[in-house]
Amino acid sequence: MGLCRRYARSQQEAEDMFHEGFIRIFQQIHTVEQPARLIHWMKRVMVNTAINWYHKHHHEQFETDYEEAWETSNTDHTDLLARISTEELLMLVQDLADGYRMVFNLYVIDGYSHLEIARMMGISEGTSKSQLARAKDVLKQKLKKMGVFSYGHY
Repeated sequence: MGLCRRYARSQQEAEDMFHEGFIRIFQQIHTVEQPARLIHWMKRVMVNTAINWYHKHHHEQFETDYEEAWETSNTDHTDLLARISTEELLMLVQDLADGYRMVFNLYVIDGYSHLEIARMMGISEGTSKSQLARAKDVLKQKLKKMGVFSYGHY
């Protein structure tokens, strides 16, 4: 469910994704050849479900235009996690525009390469890189507004 919450815009959407993903898991569990890899396989099914959800519902979502450039501060603050809760971080990611959120999660959280993301999402590798850069800029600006100016690299 945590994976679905990162990819979804809302709790309800995450629950719908989760439900859809588990239906796929139960329908295809007989195809798993290596039981030791079951968790990895289930995660992959859920990520694919989130991507499919995005493609299926993308036209229904309002897209925010984050094209304008924002300046970021270089002021040093040491521990982001001491300044912001996990729920606040999740909300910041959930508030990203759909494409930004998908690429950010796939690259930063789930560890996919830009080439893999491009193939999964049906976009170019350059678009994946651009979406990630813009997502980071948006998150930096939101963190700045919250009073968190330095947060290391992600």
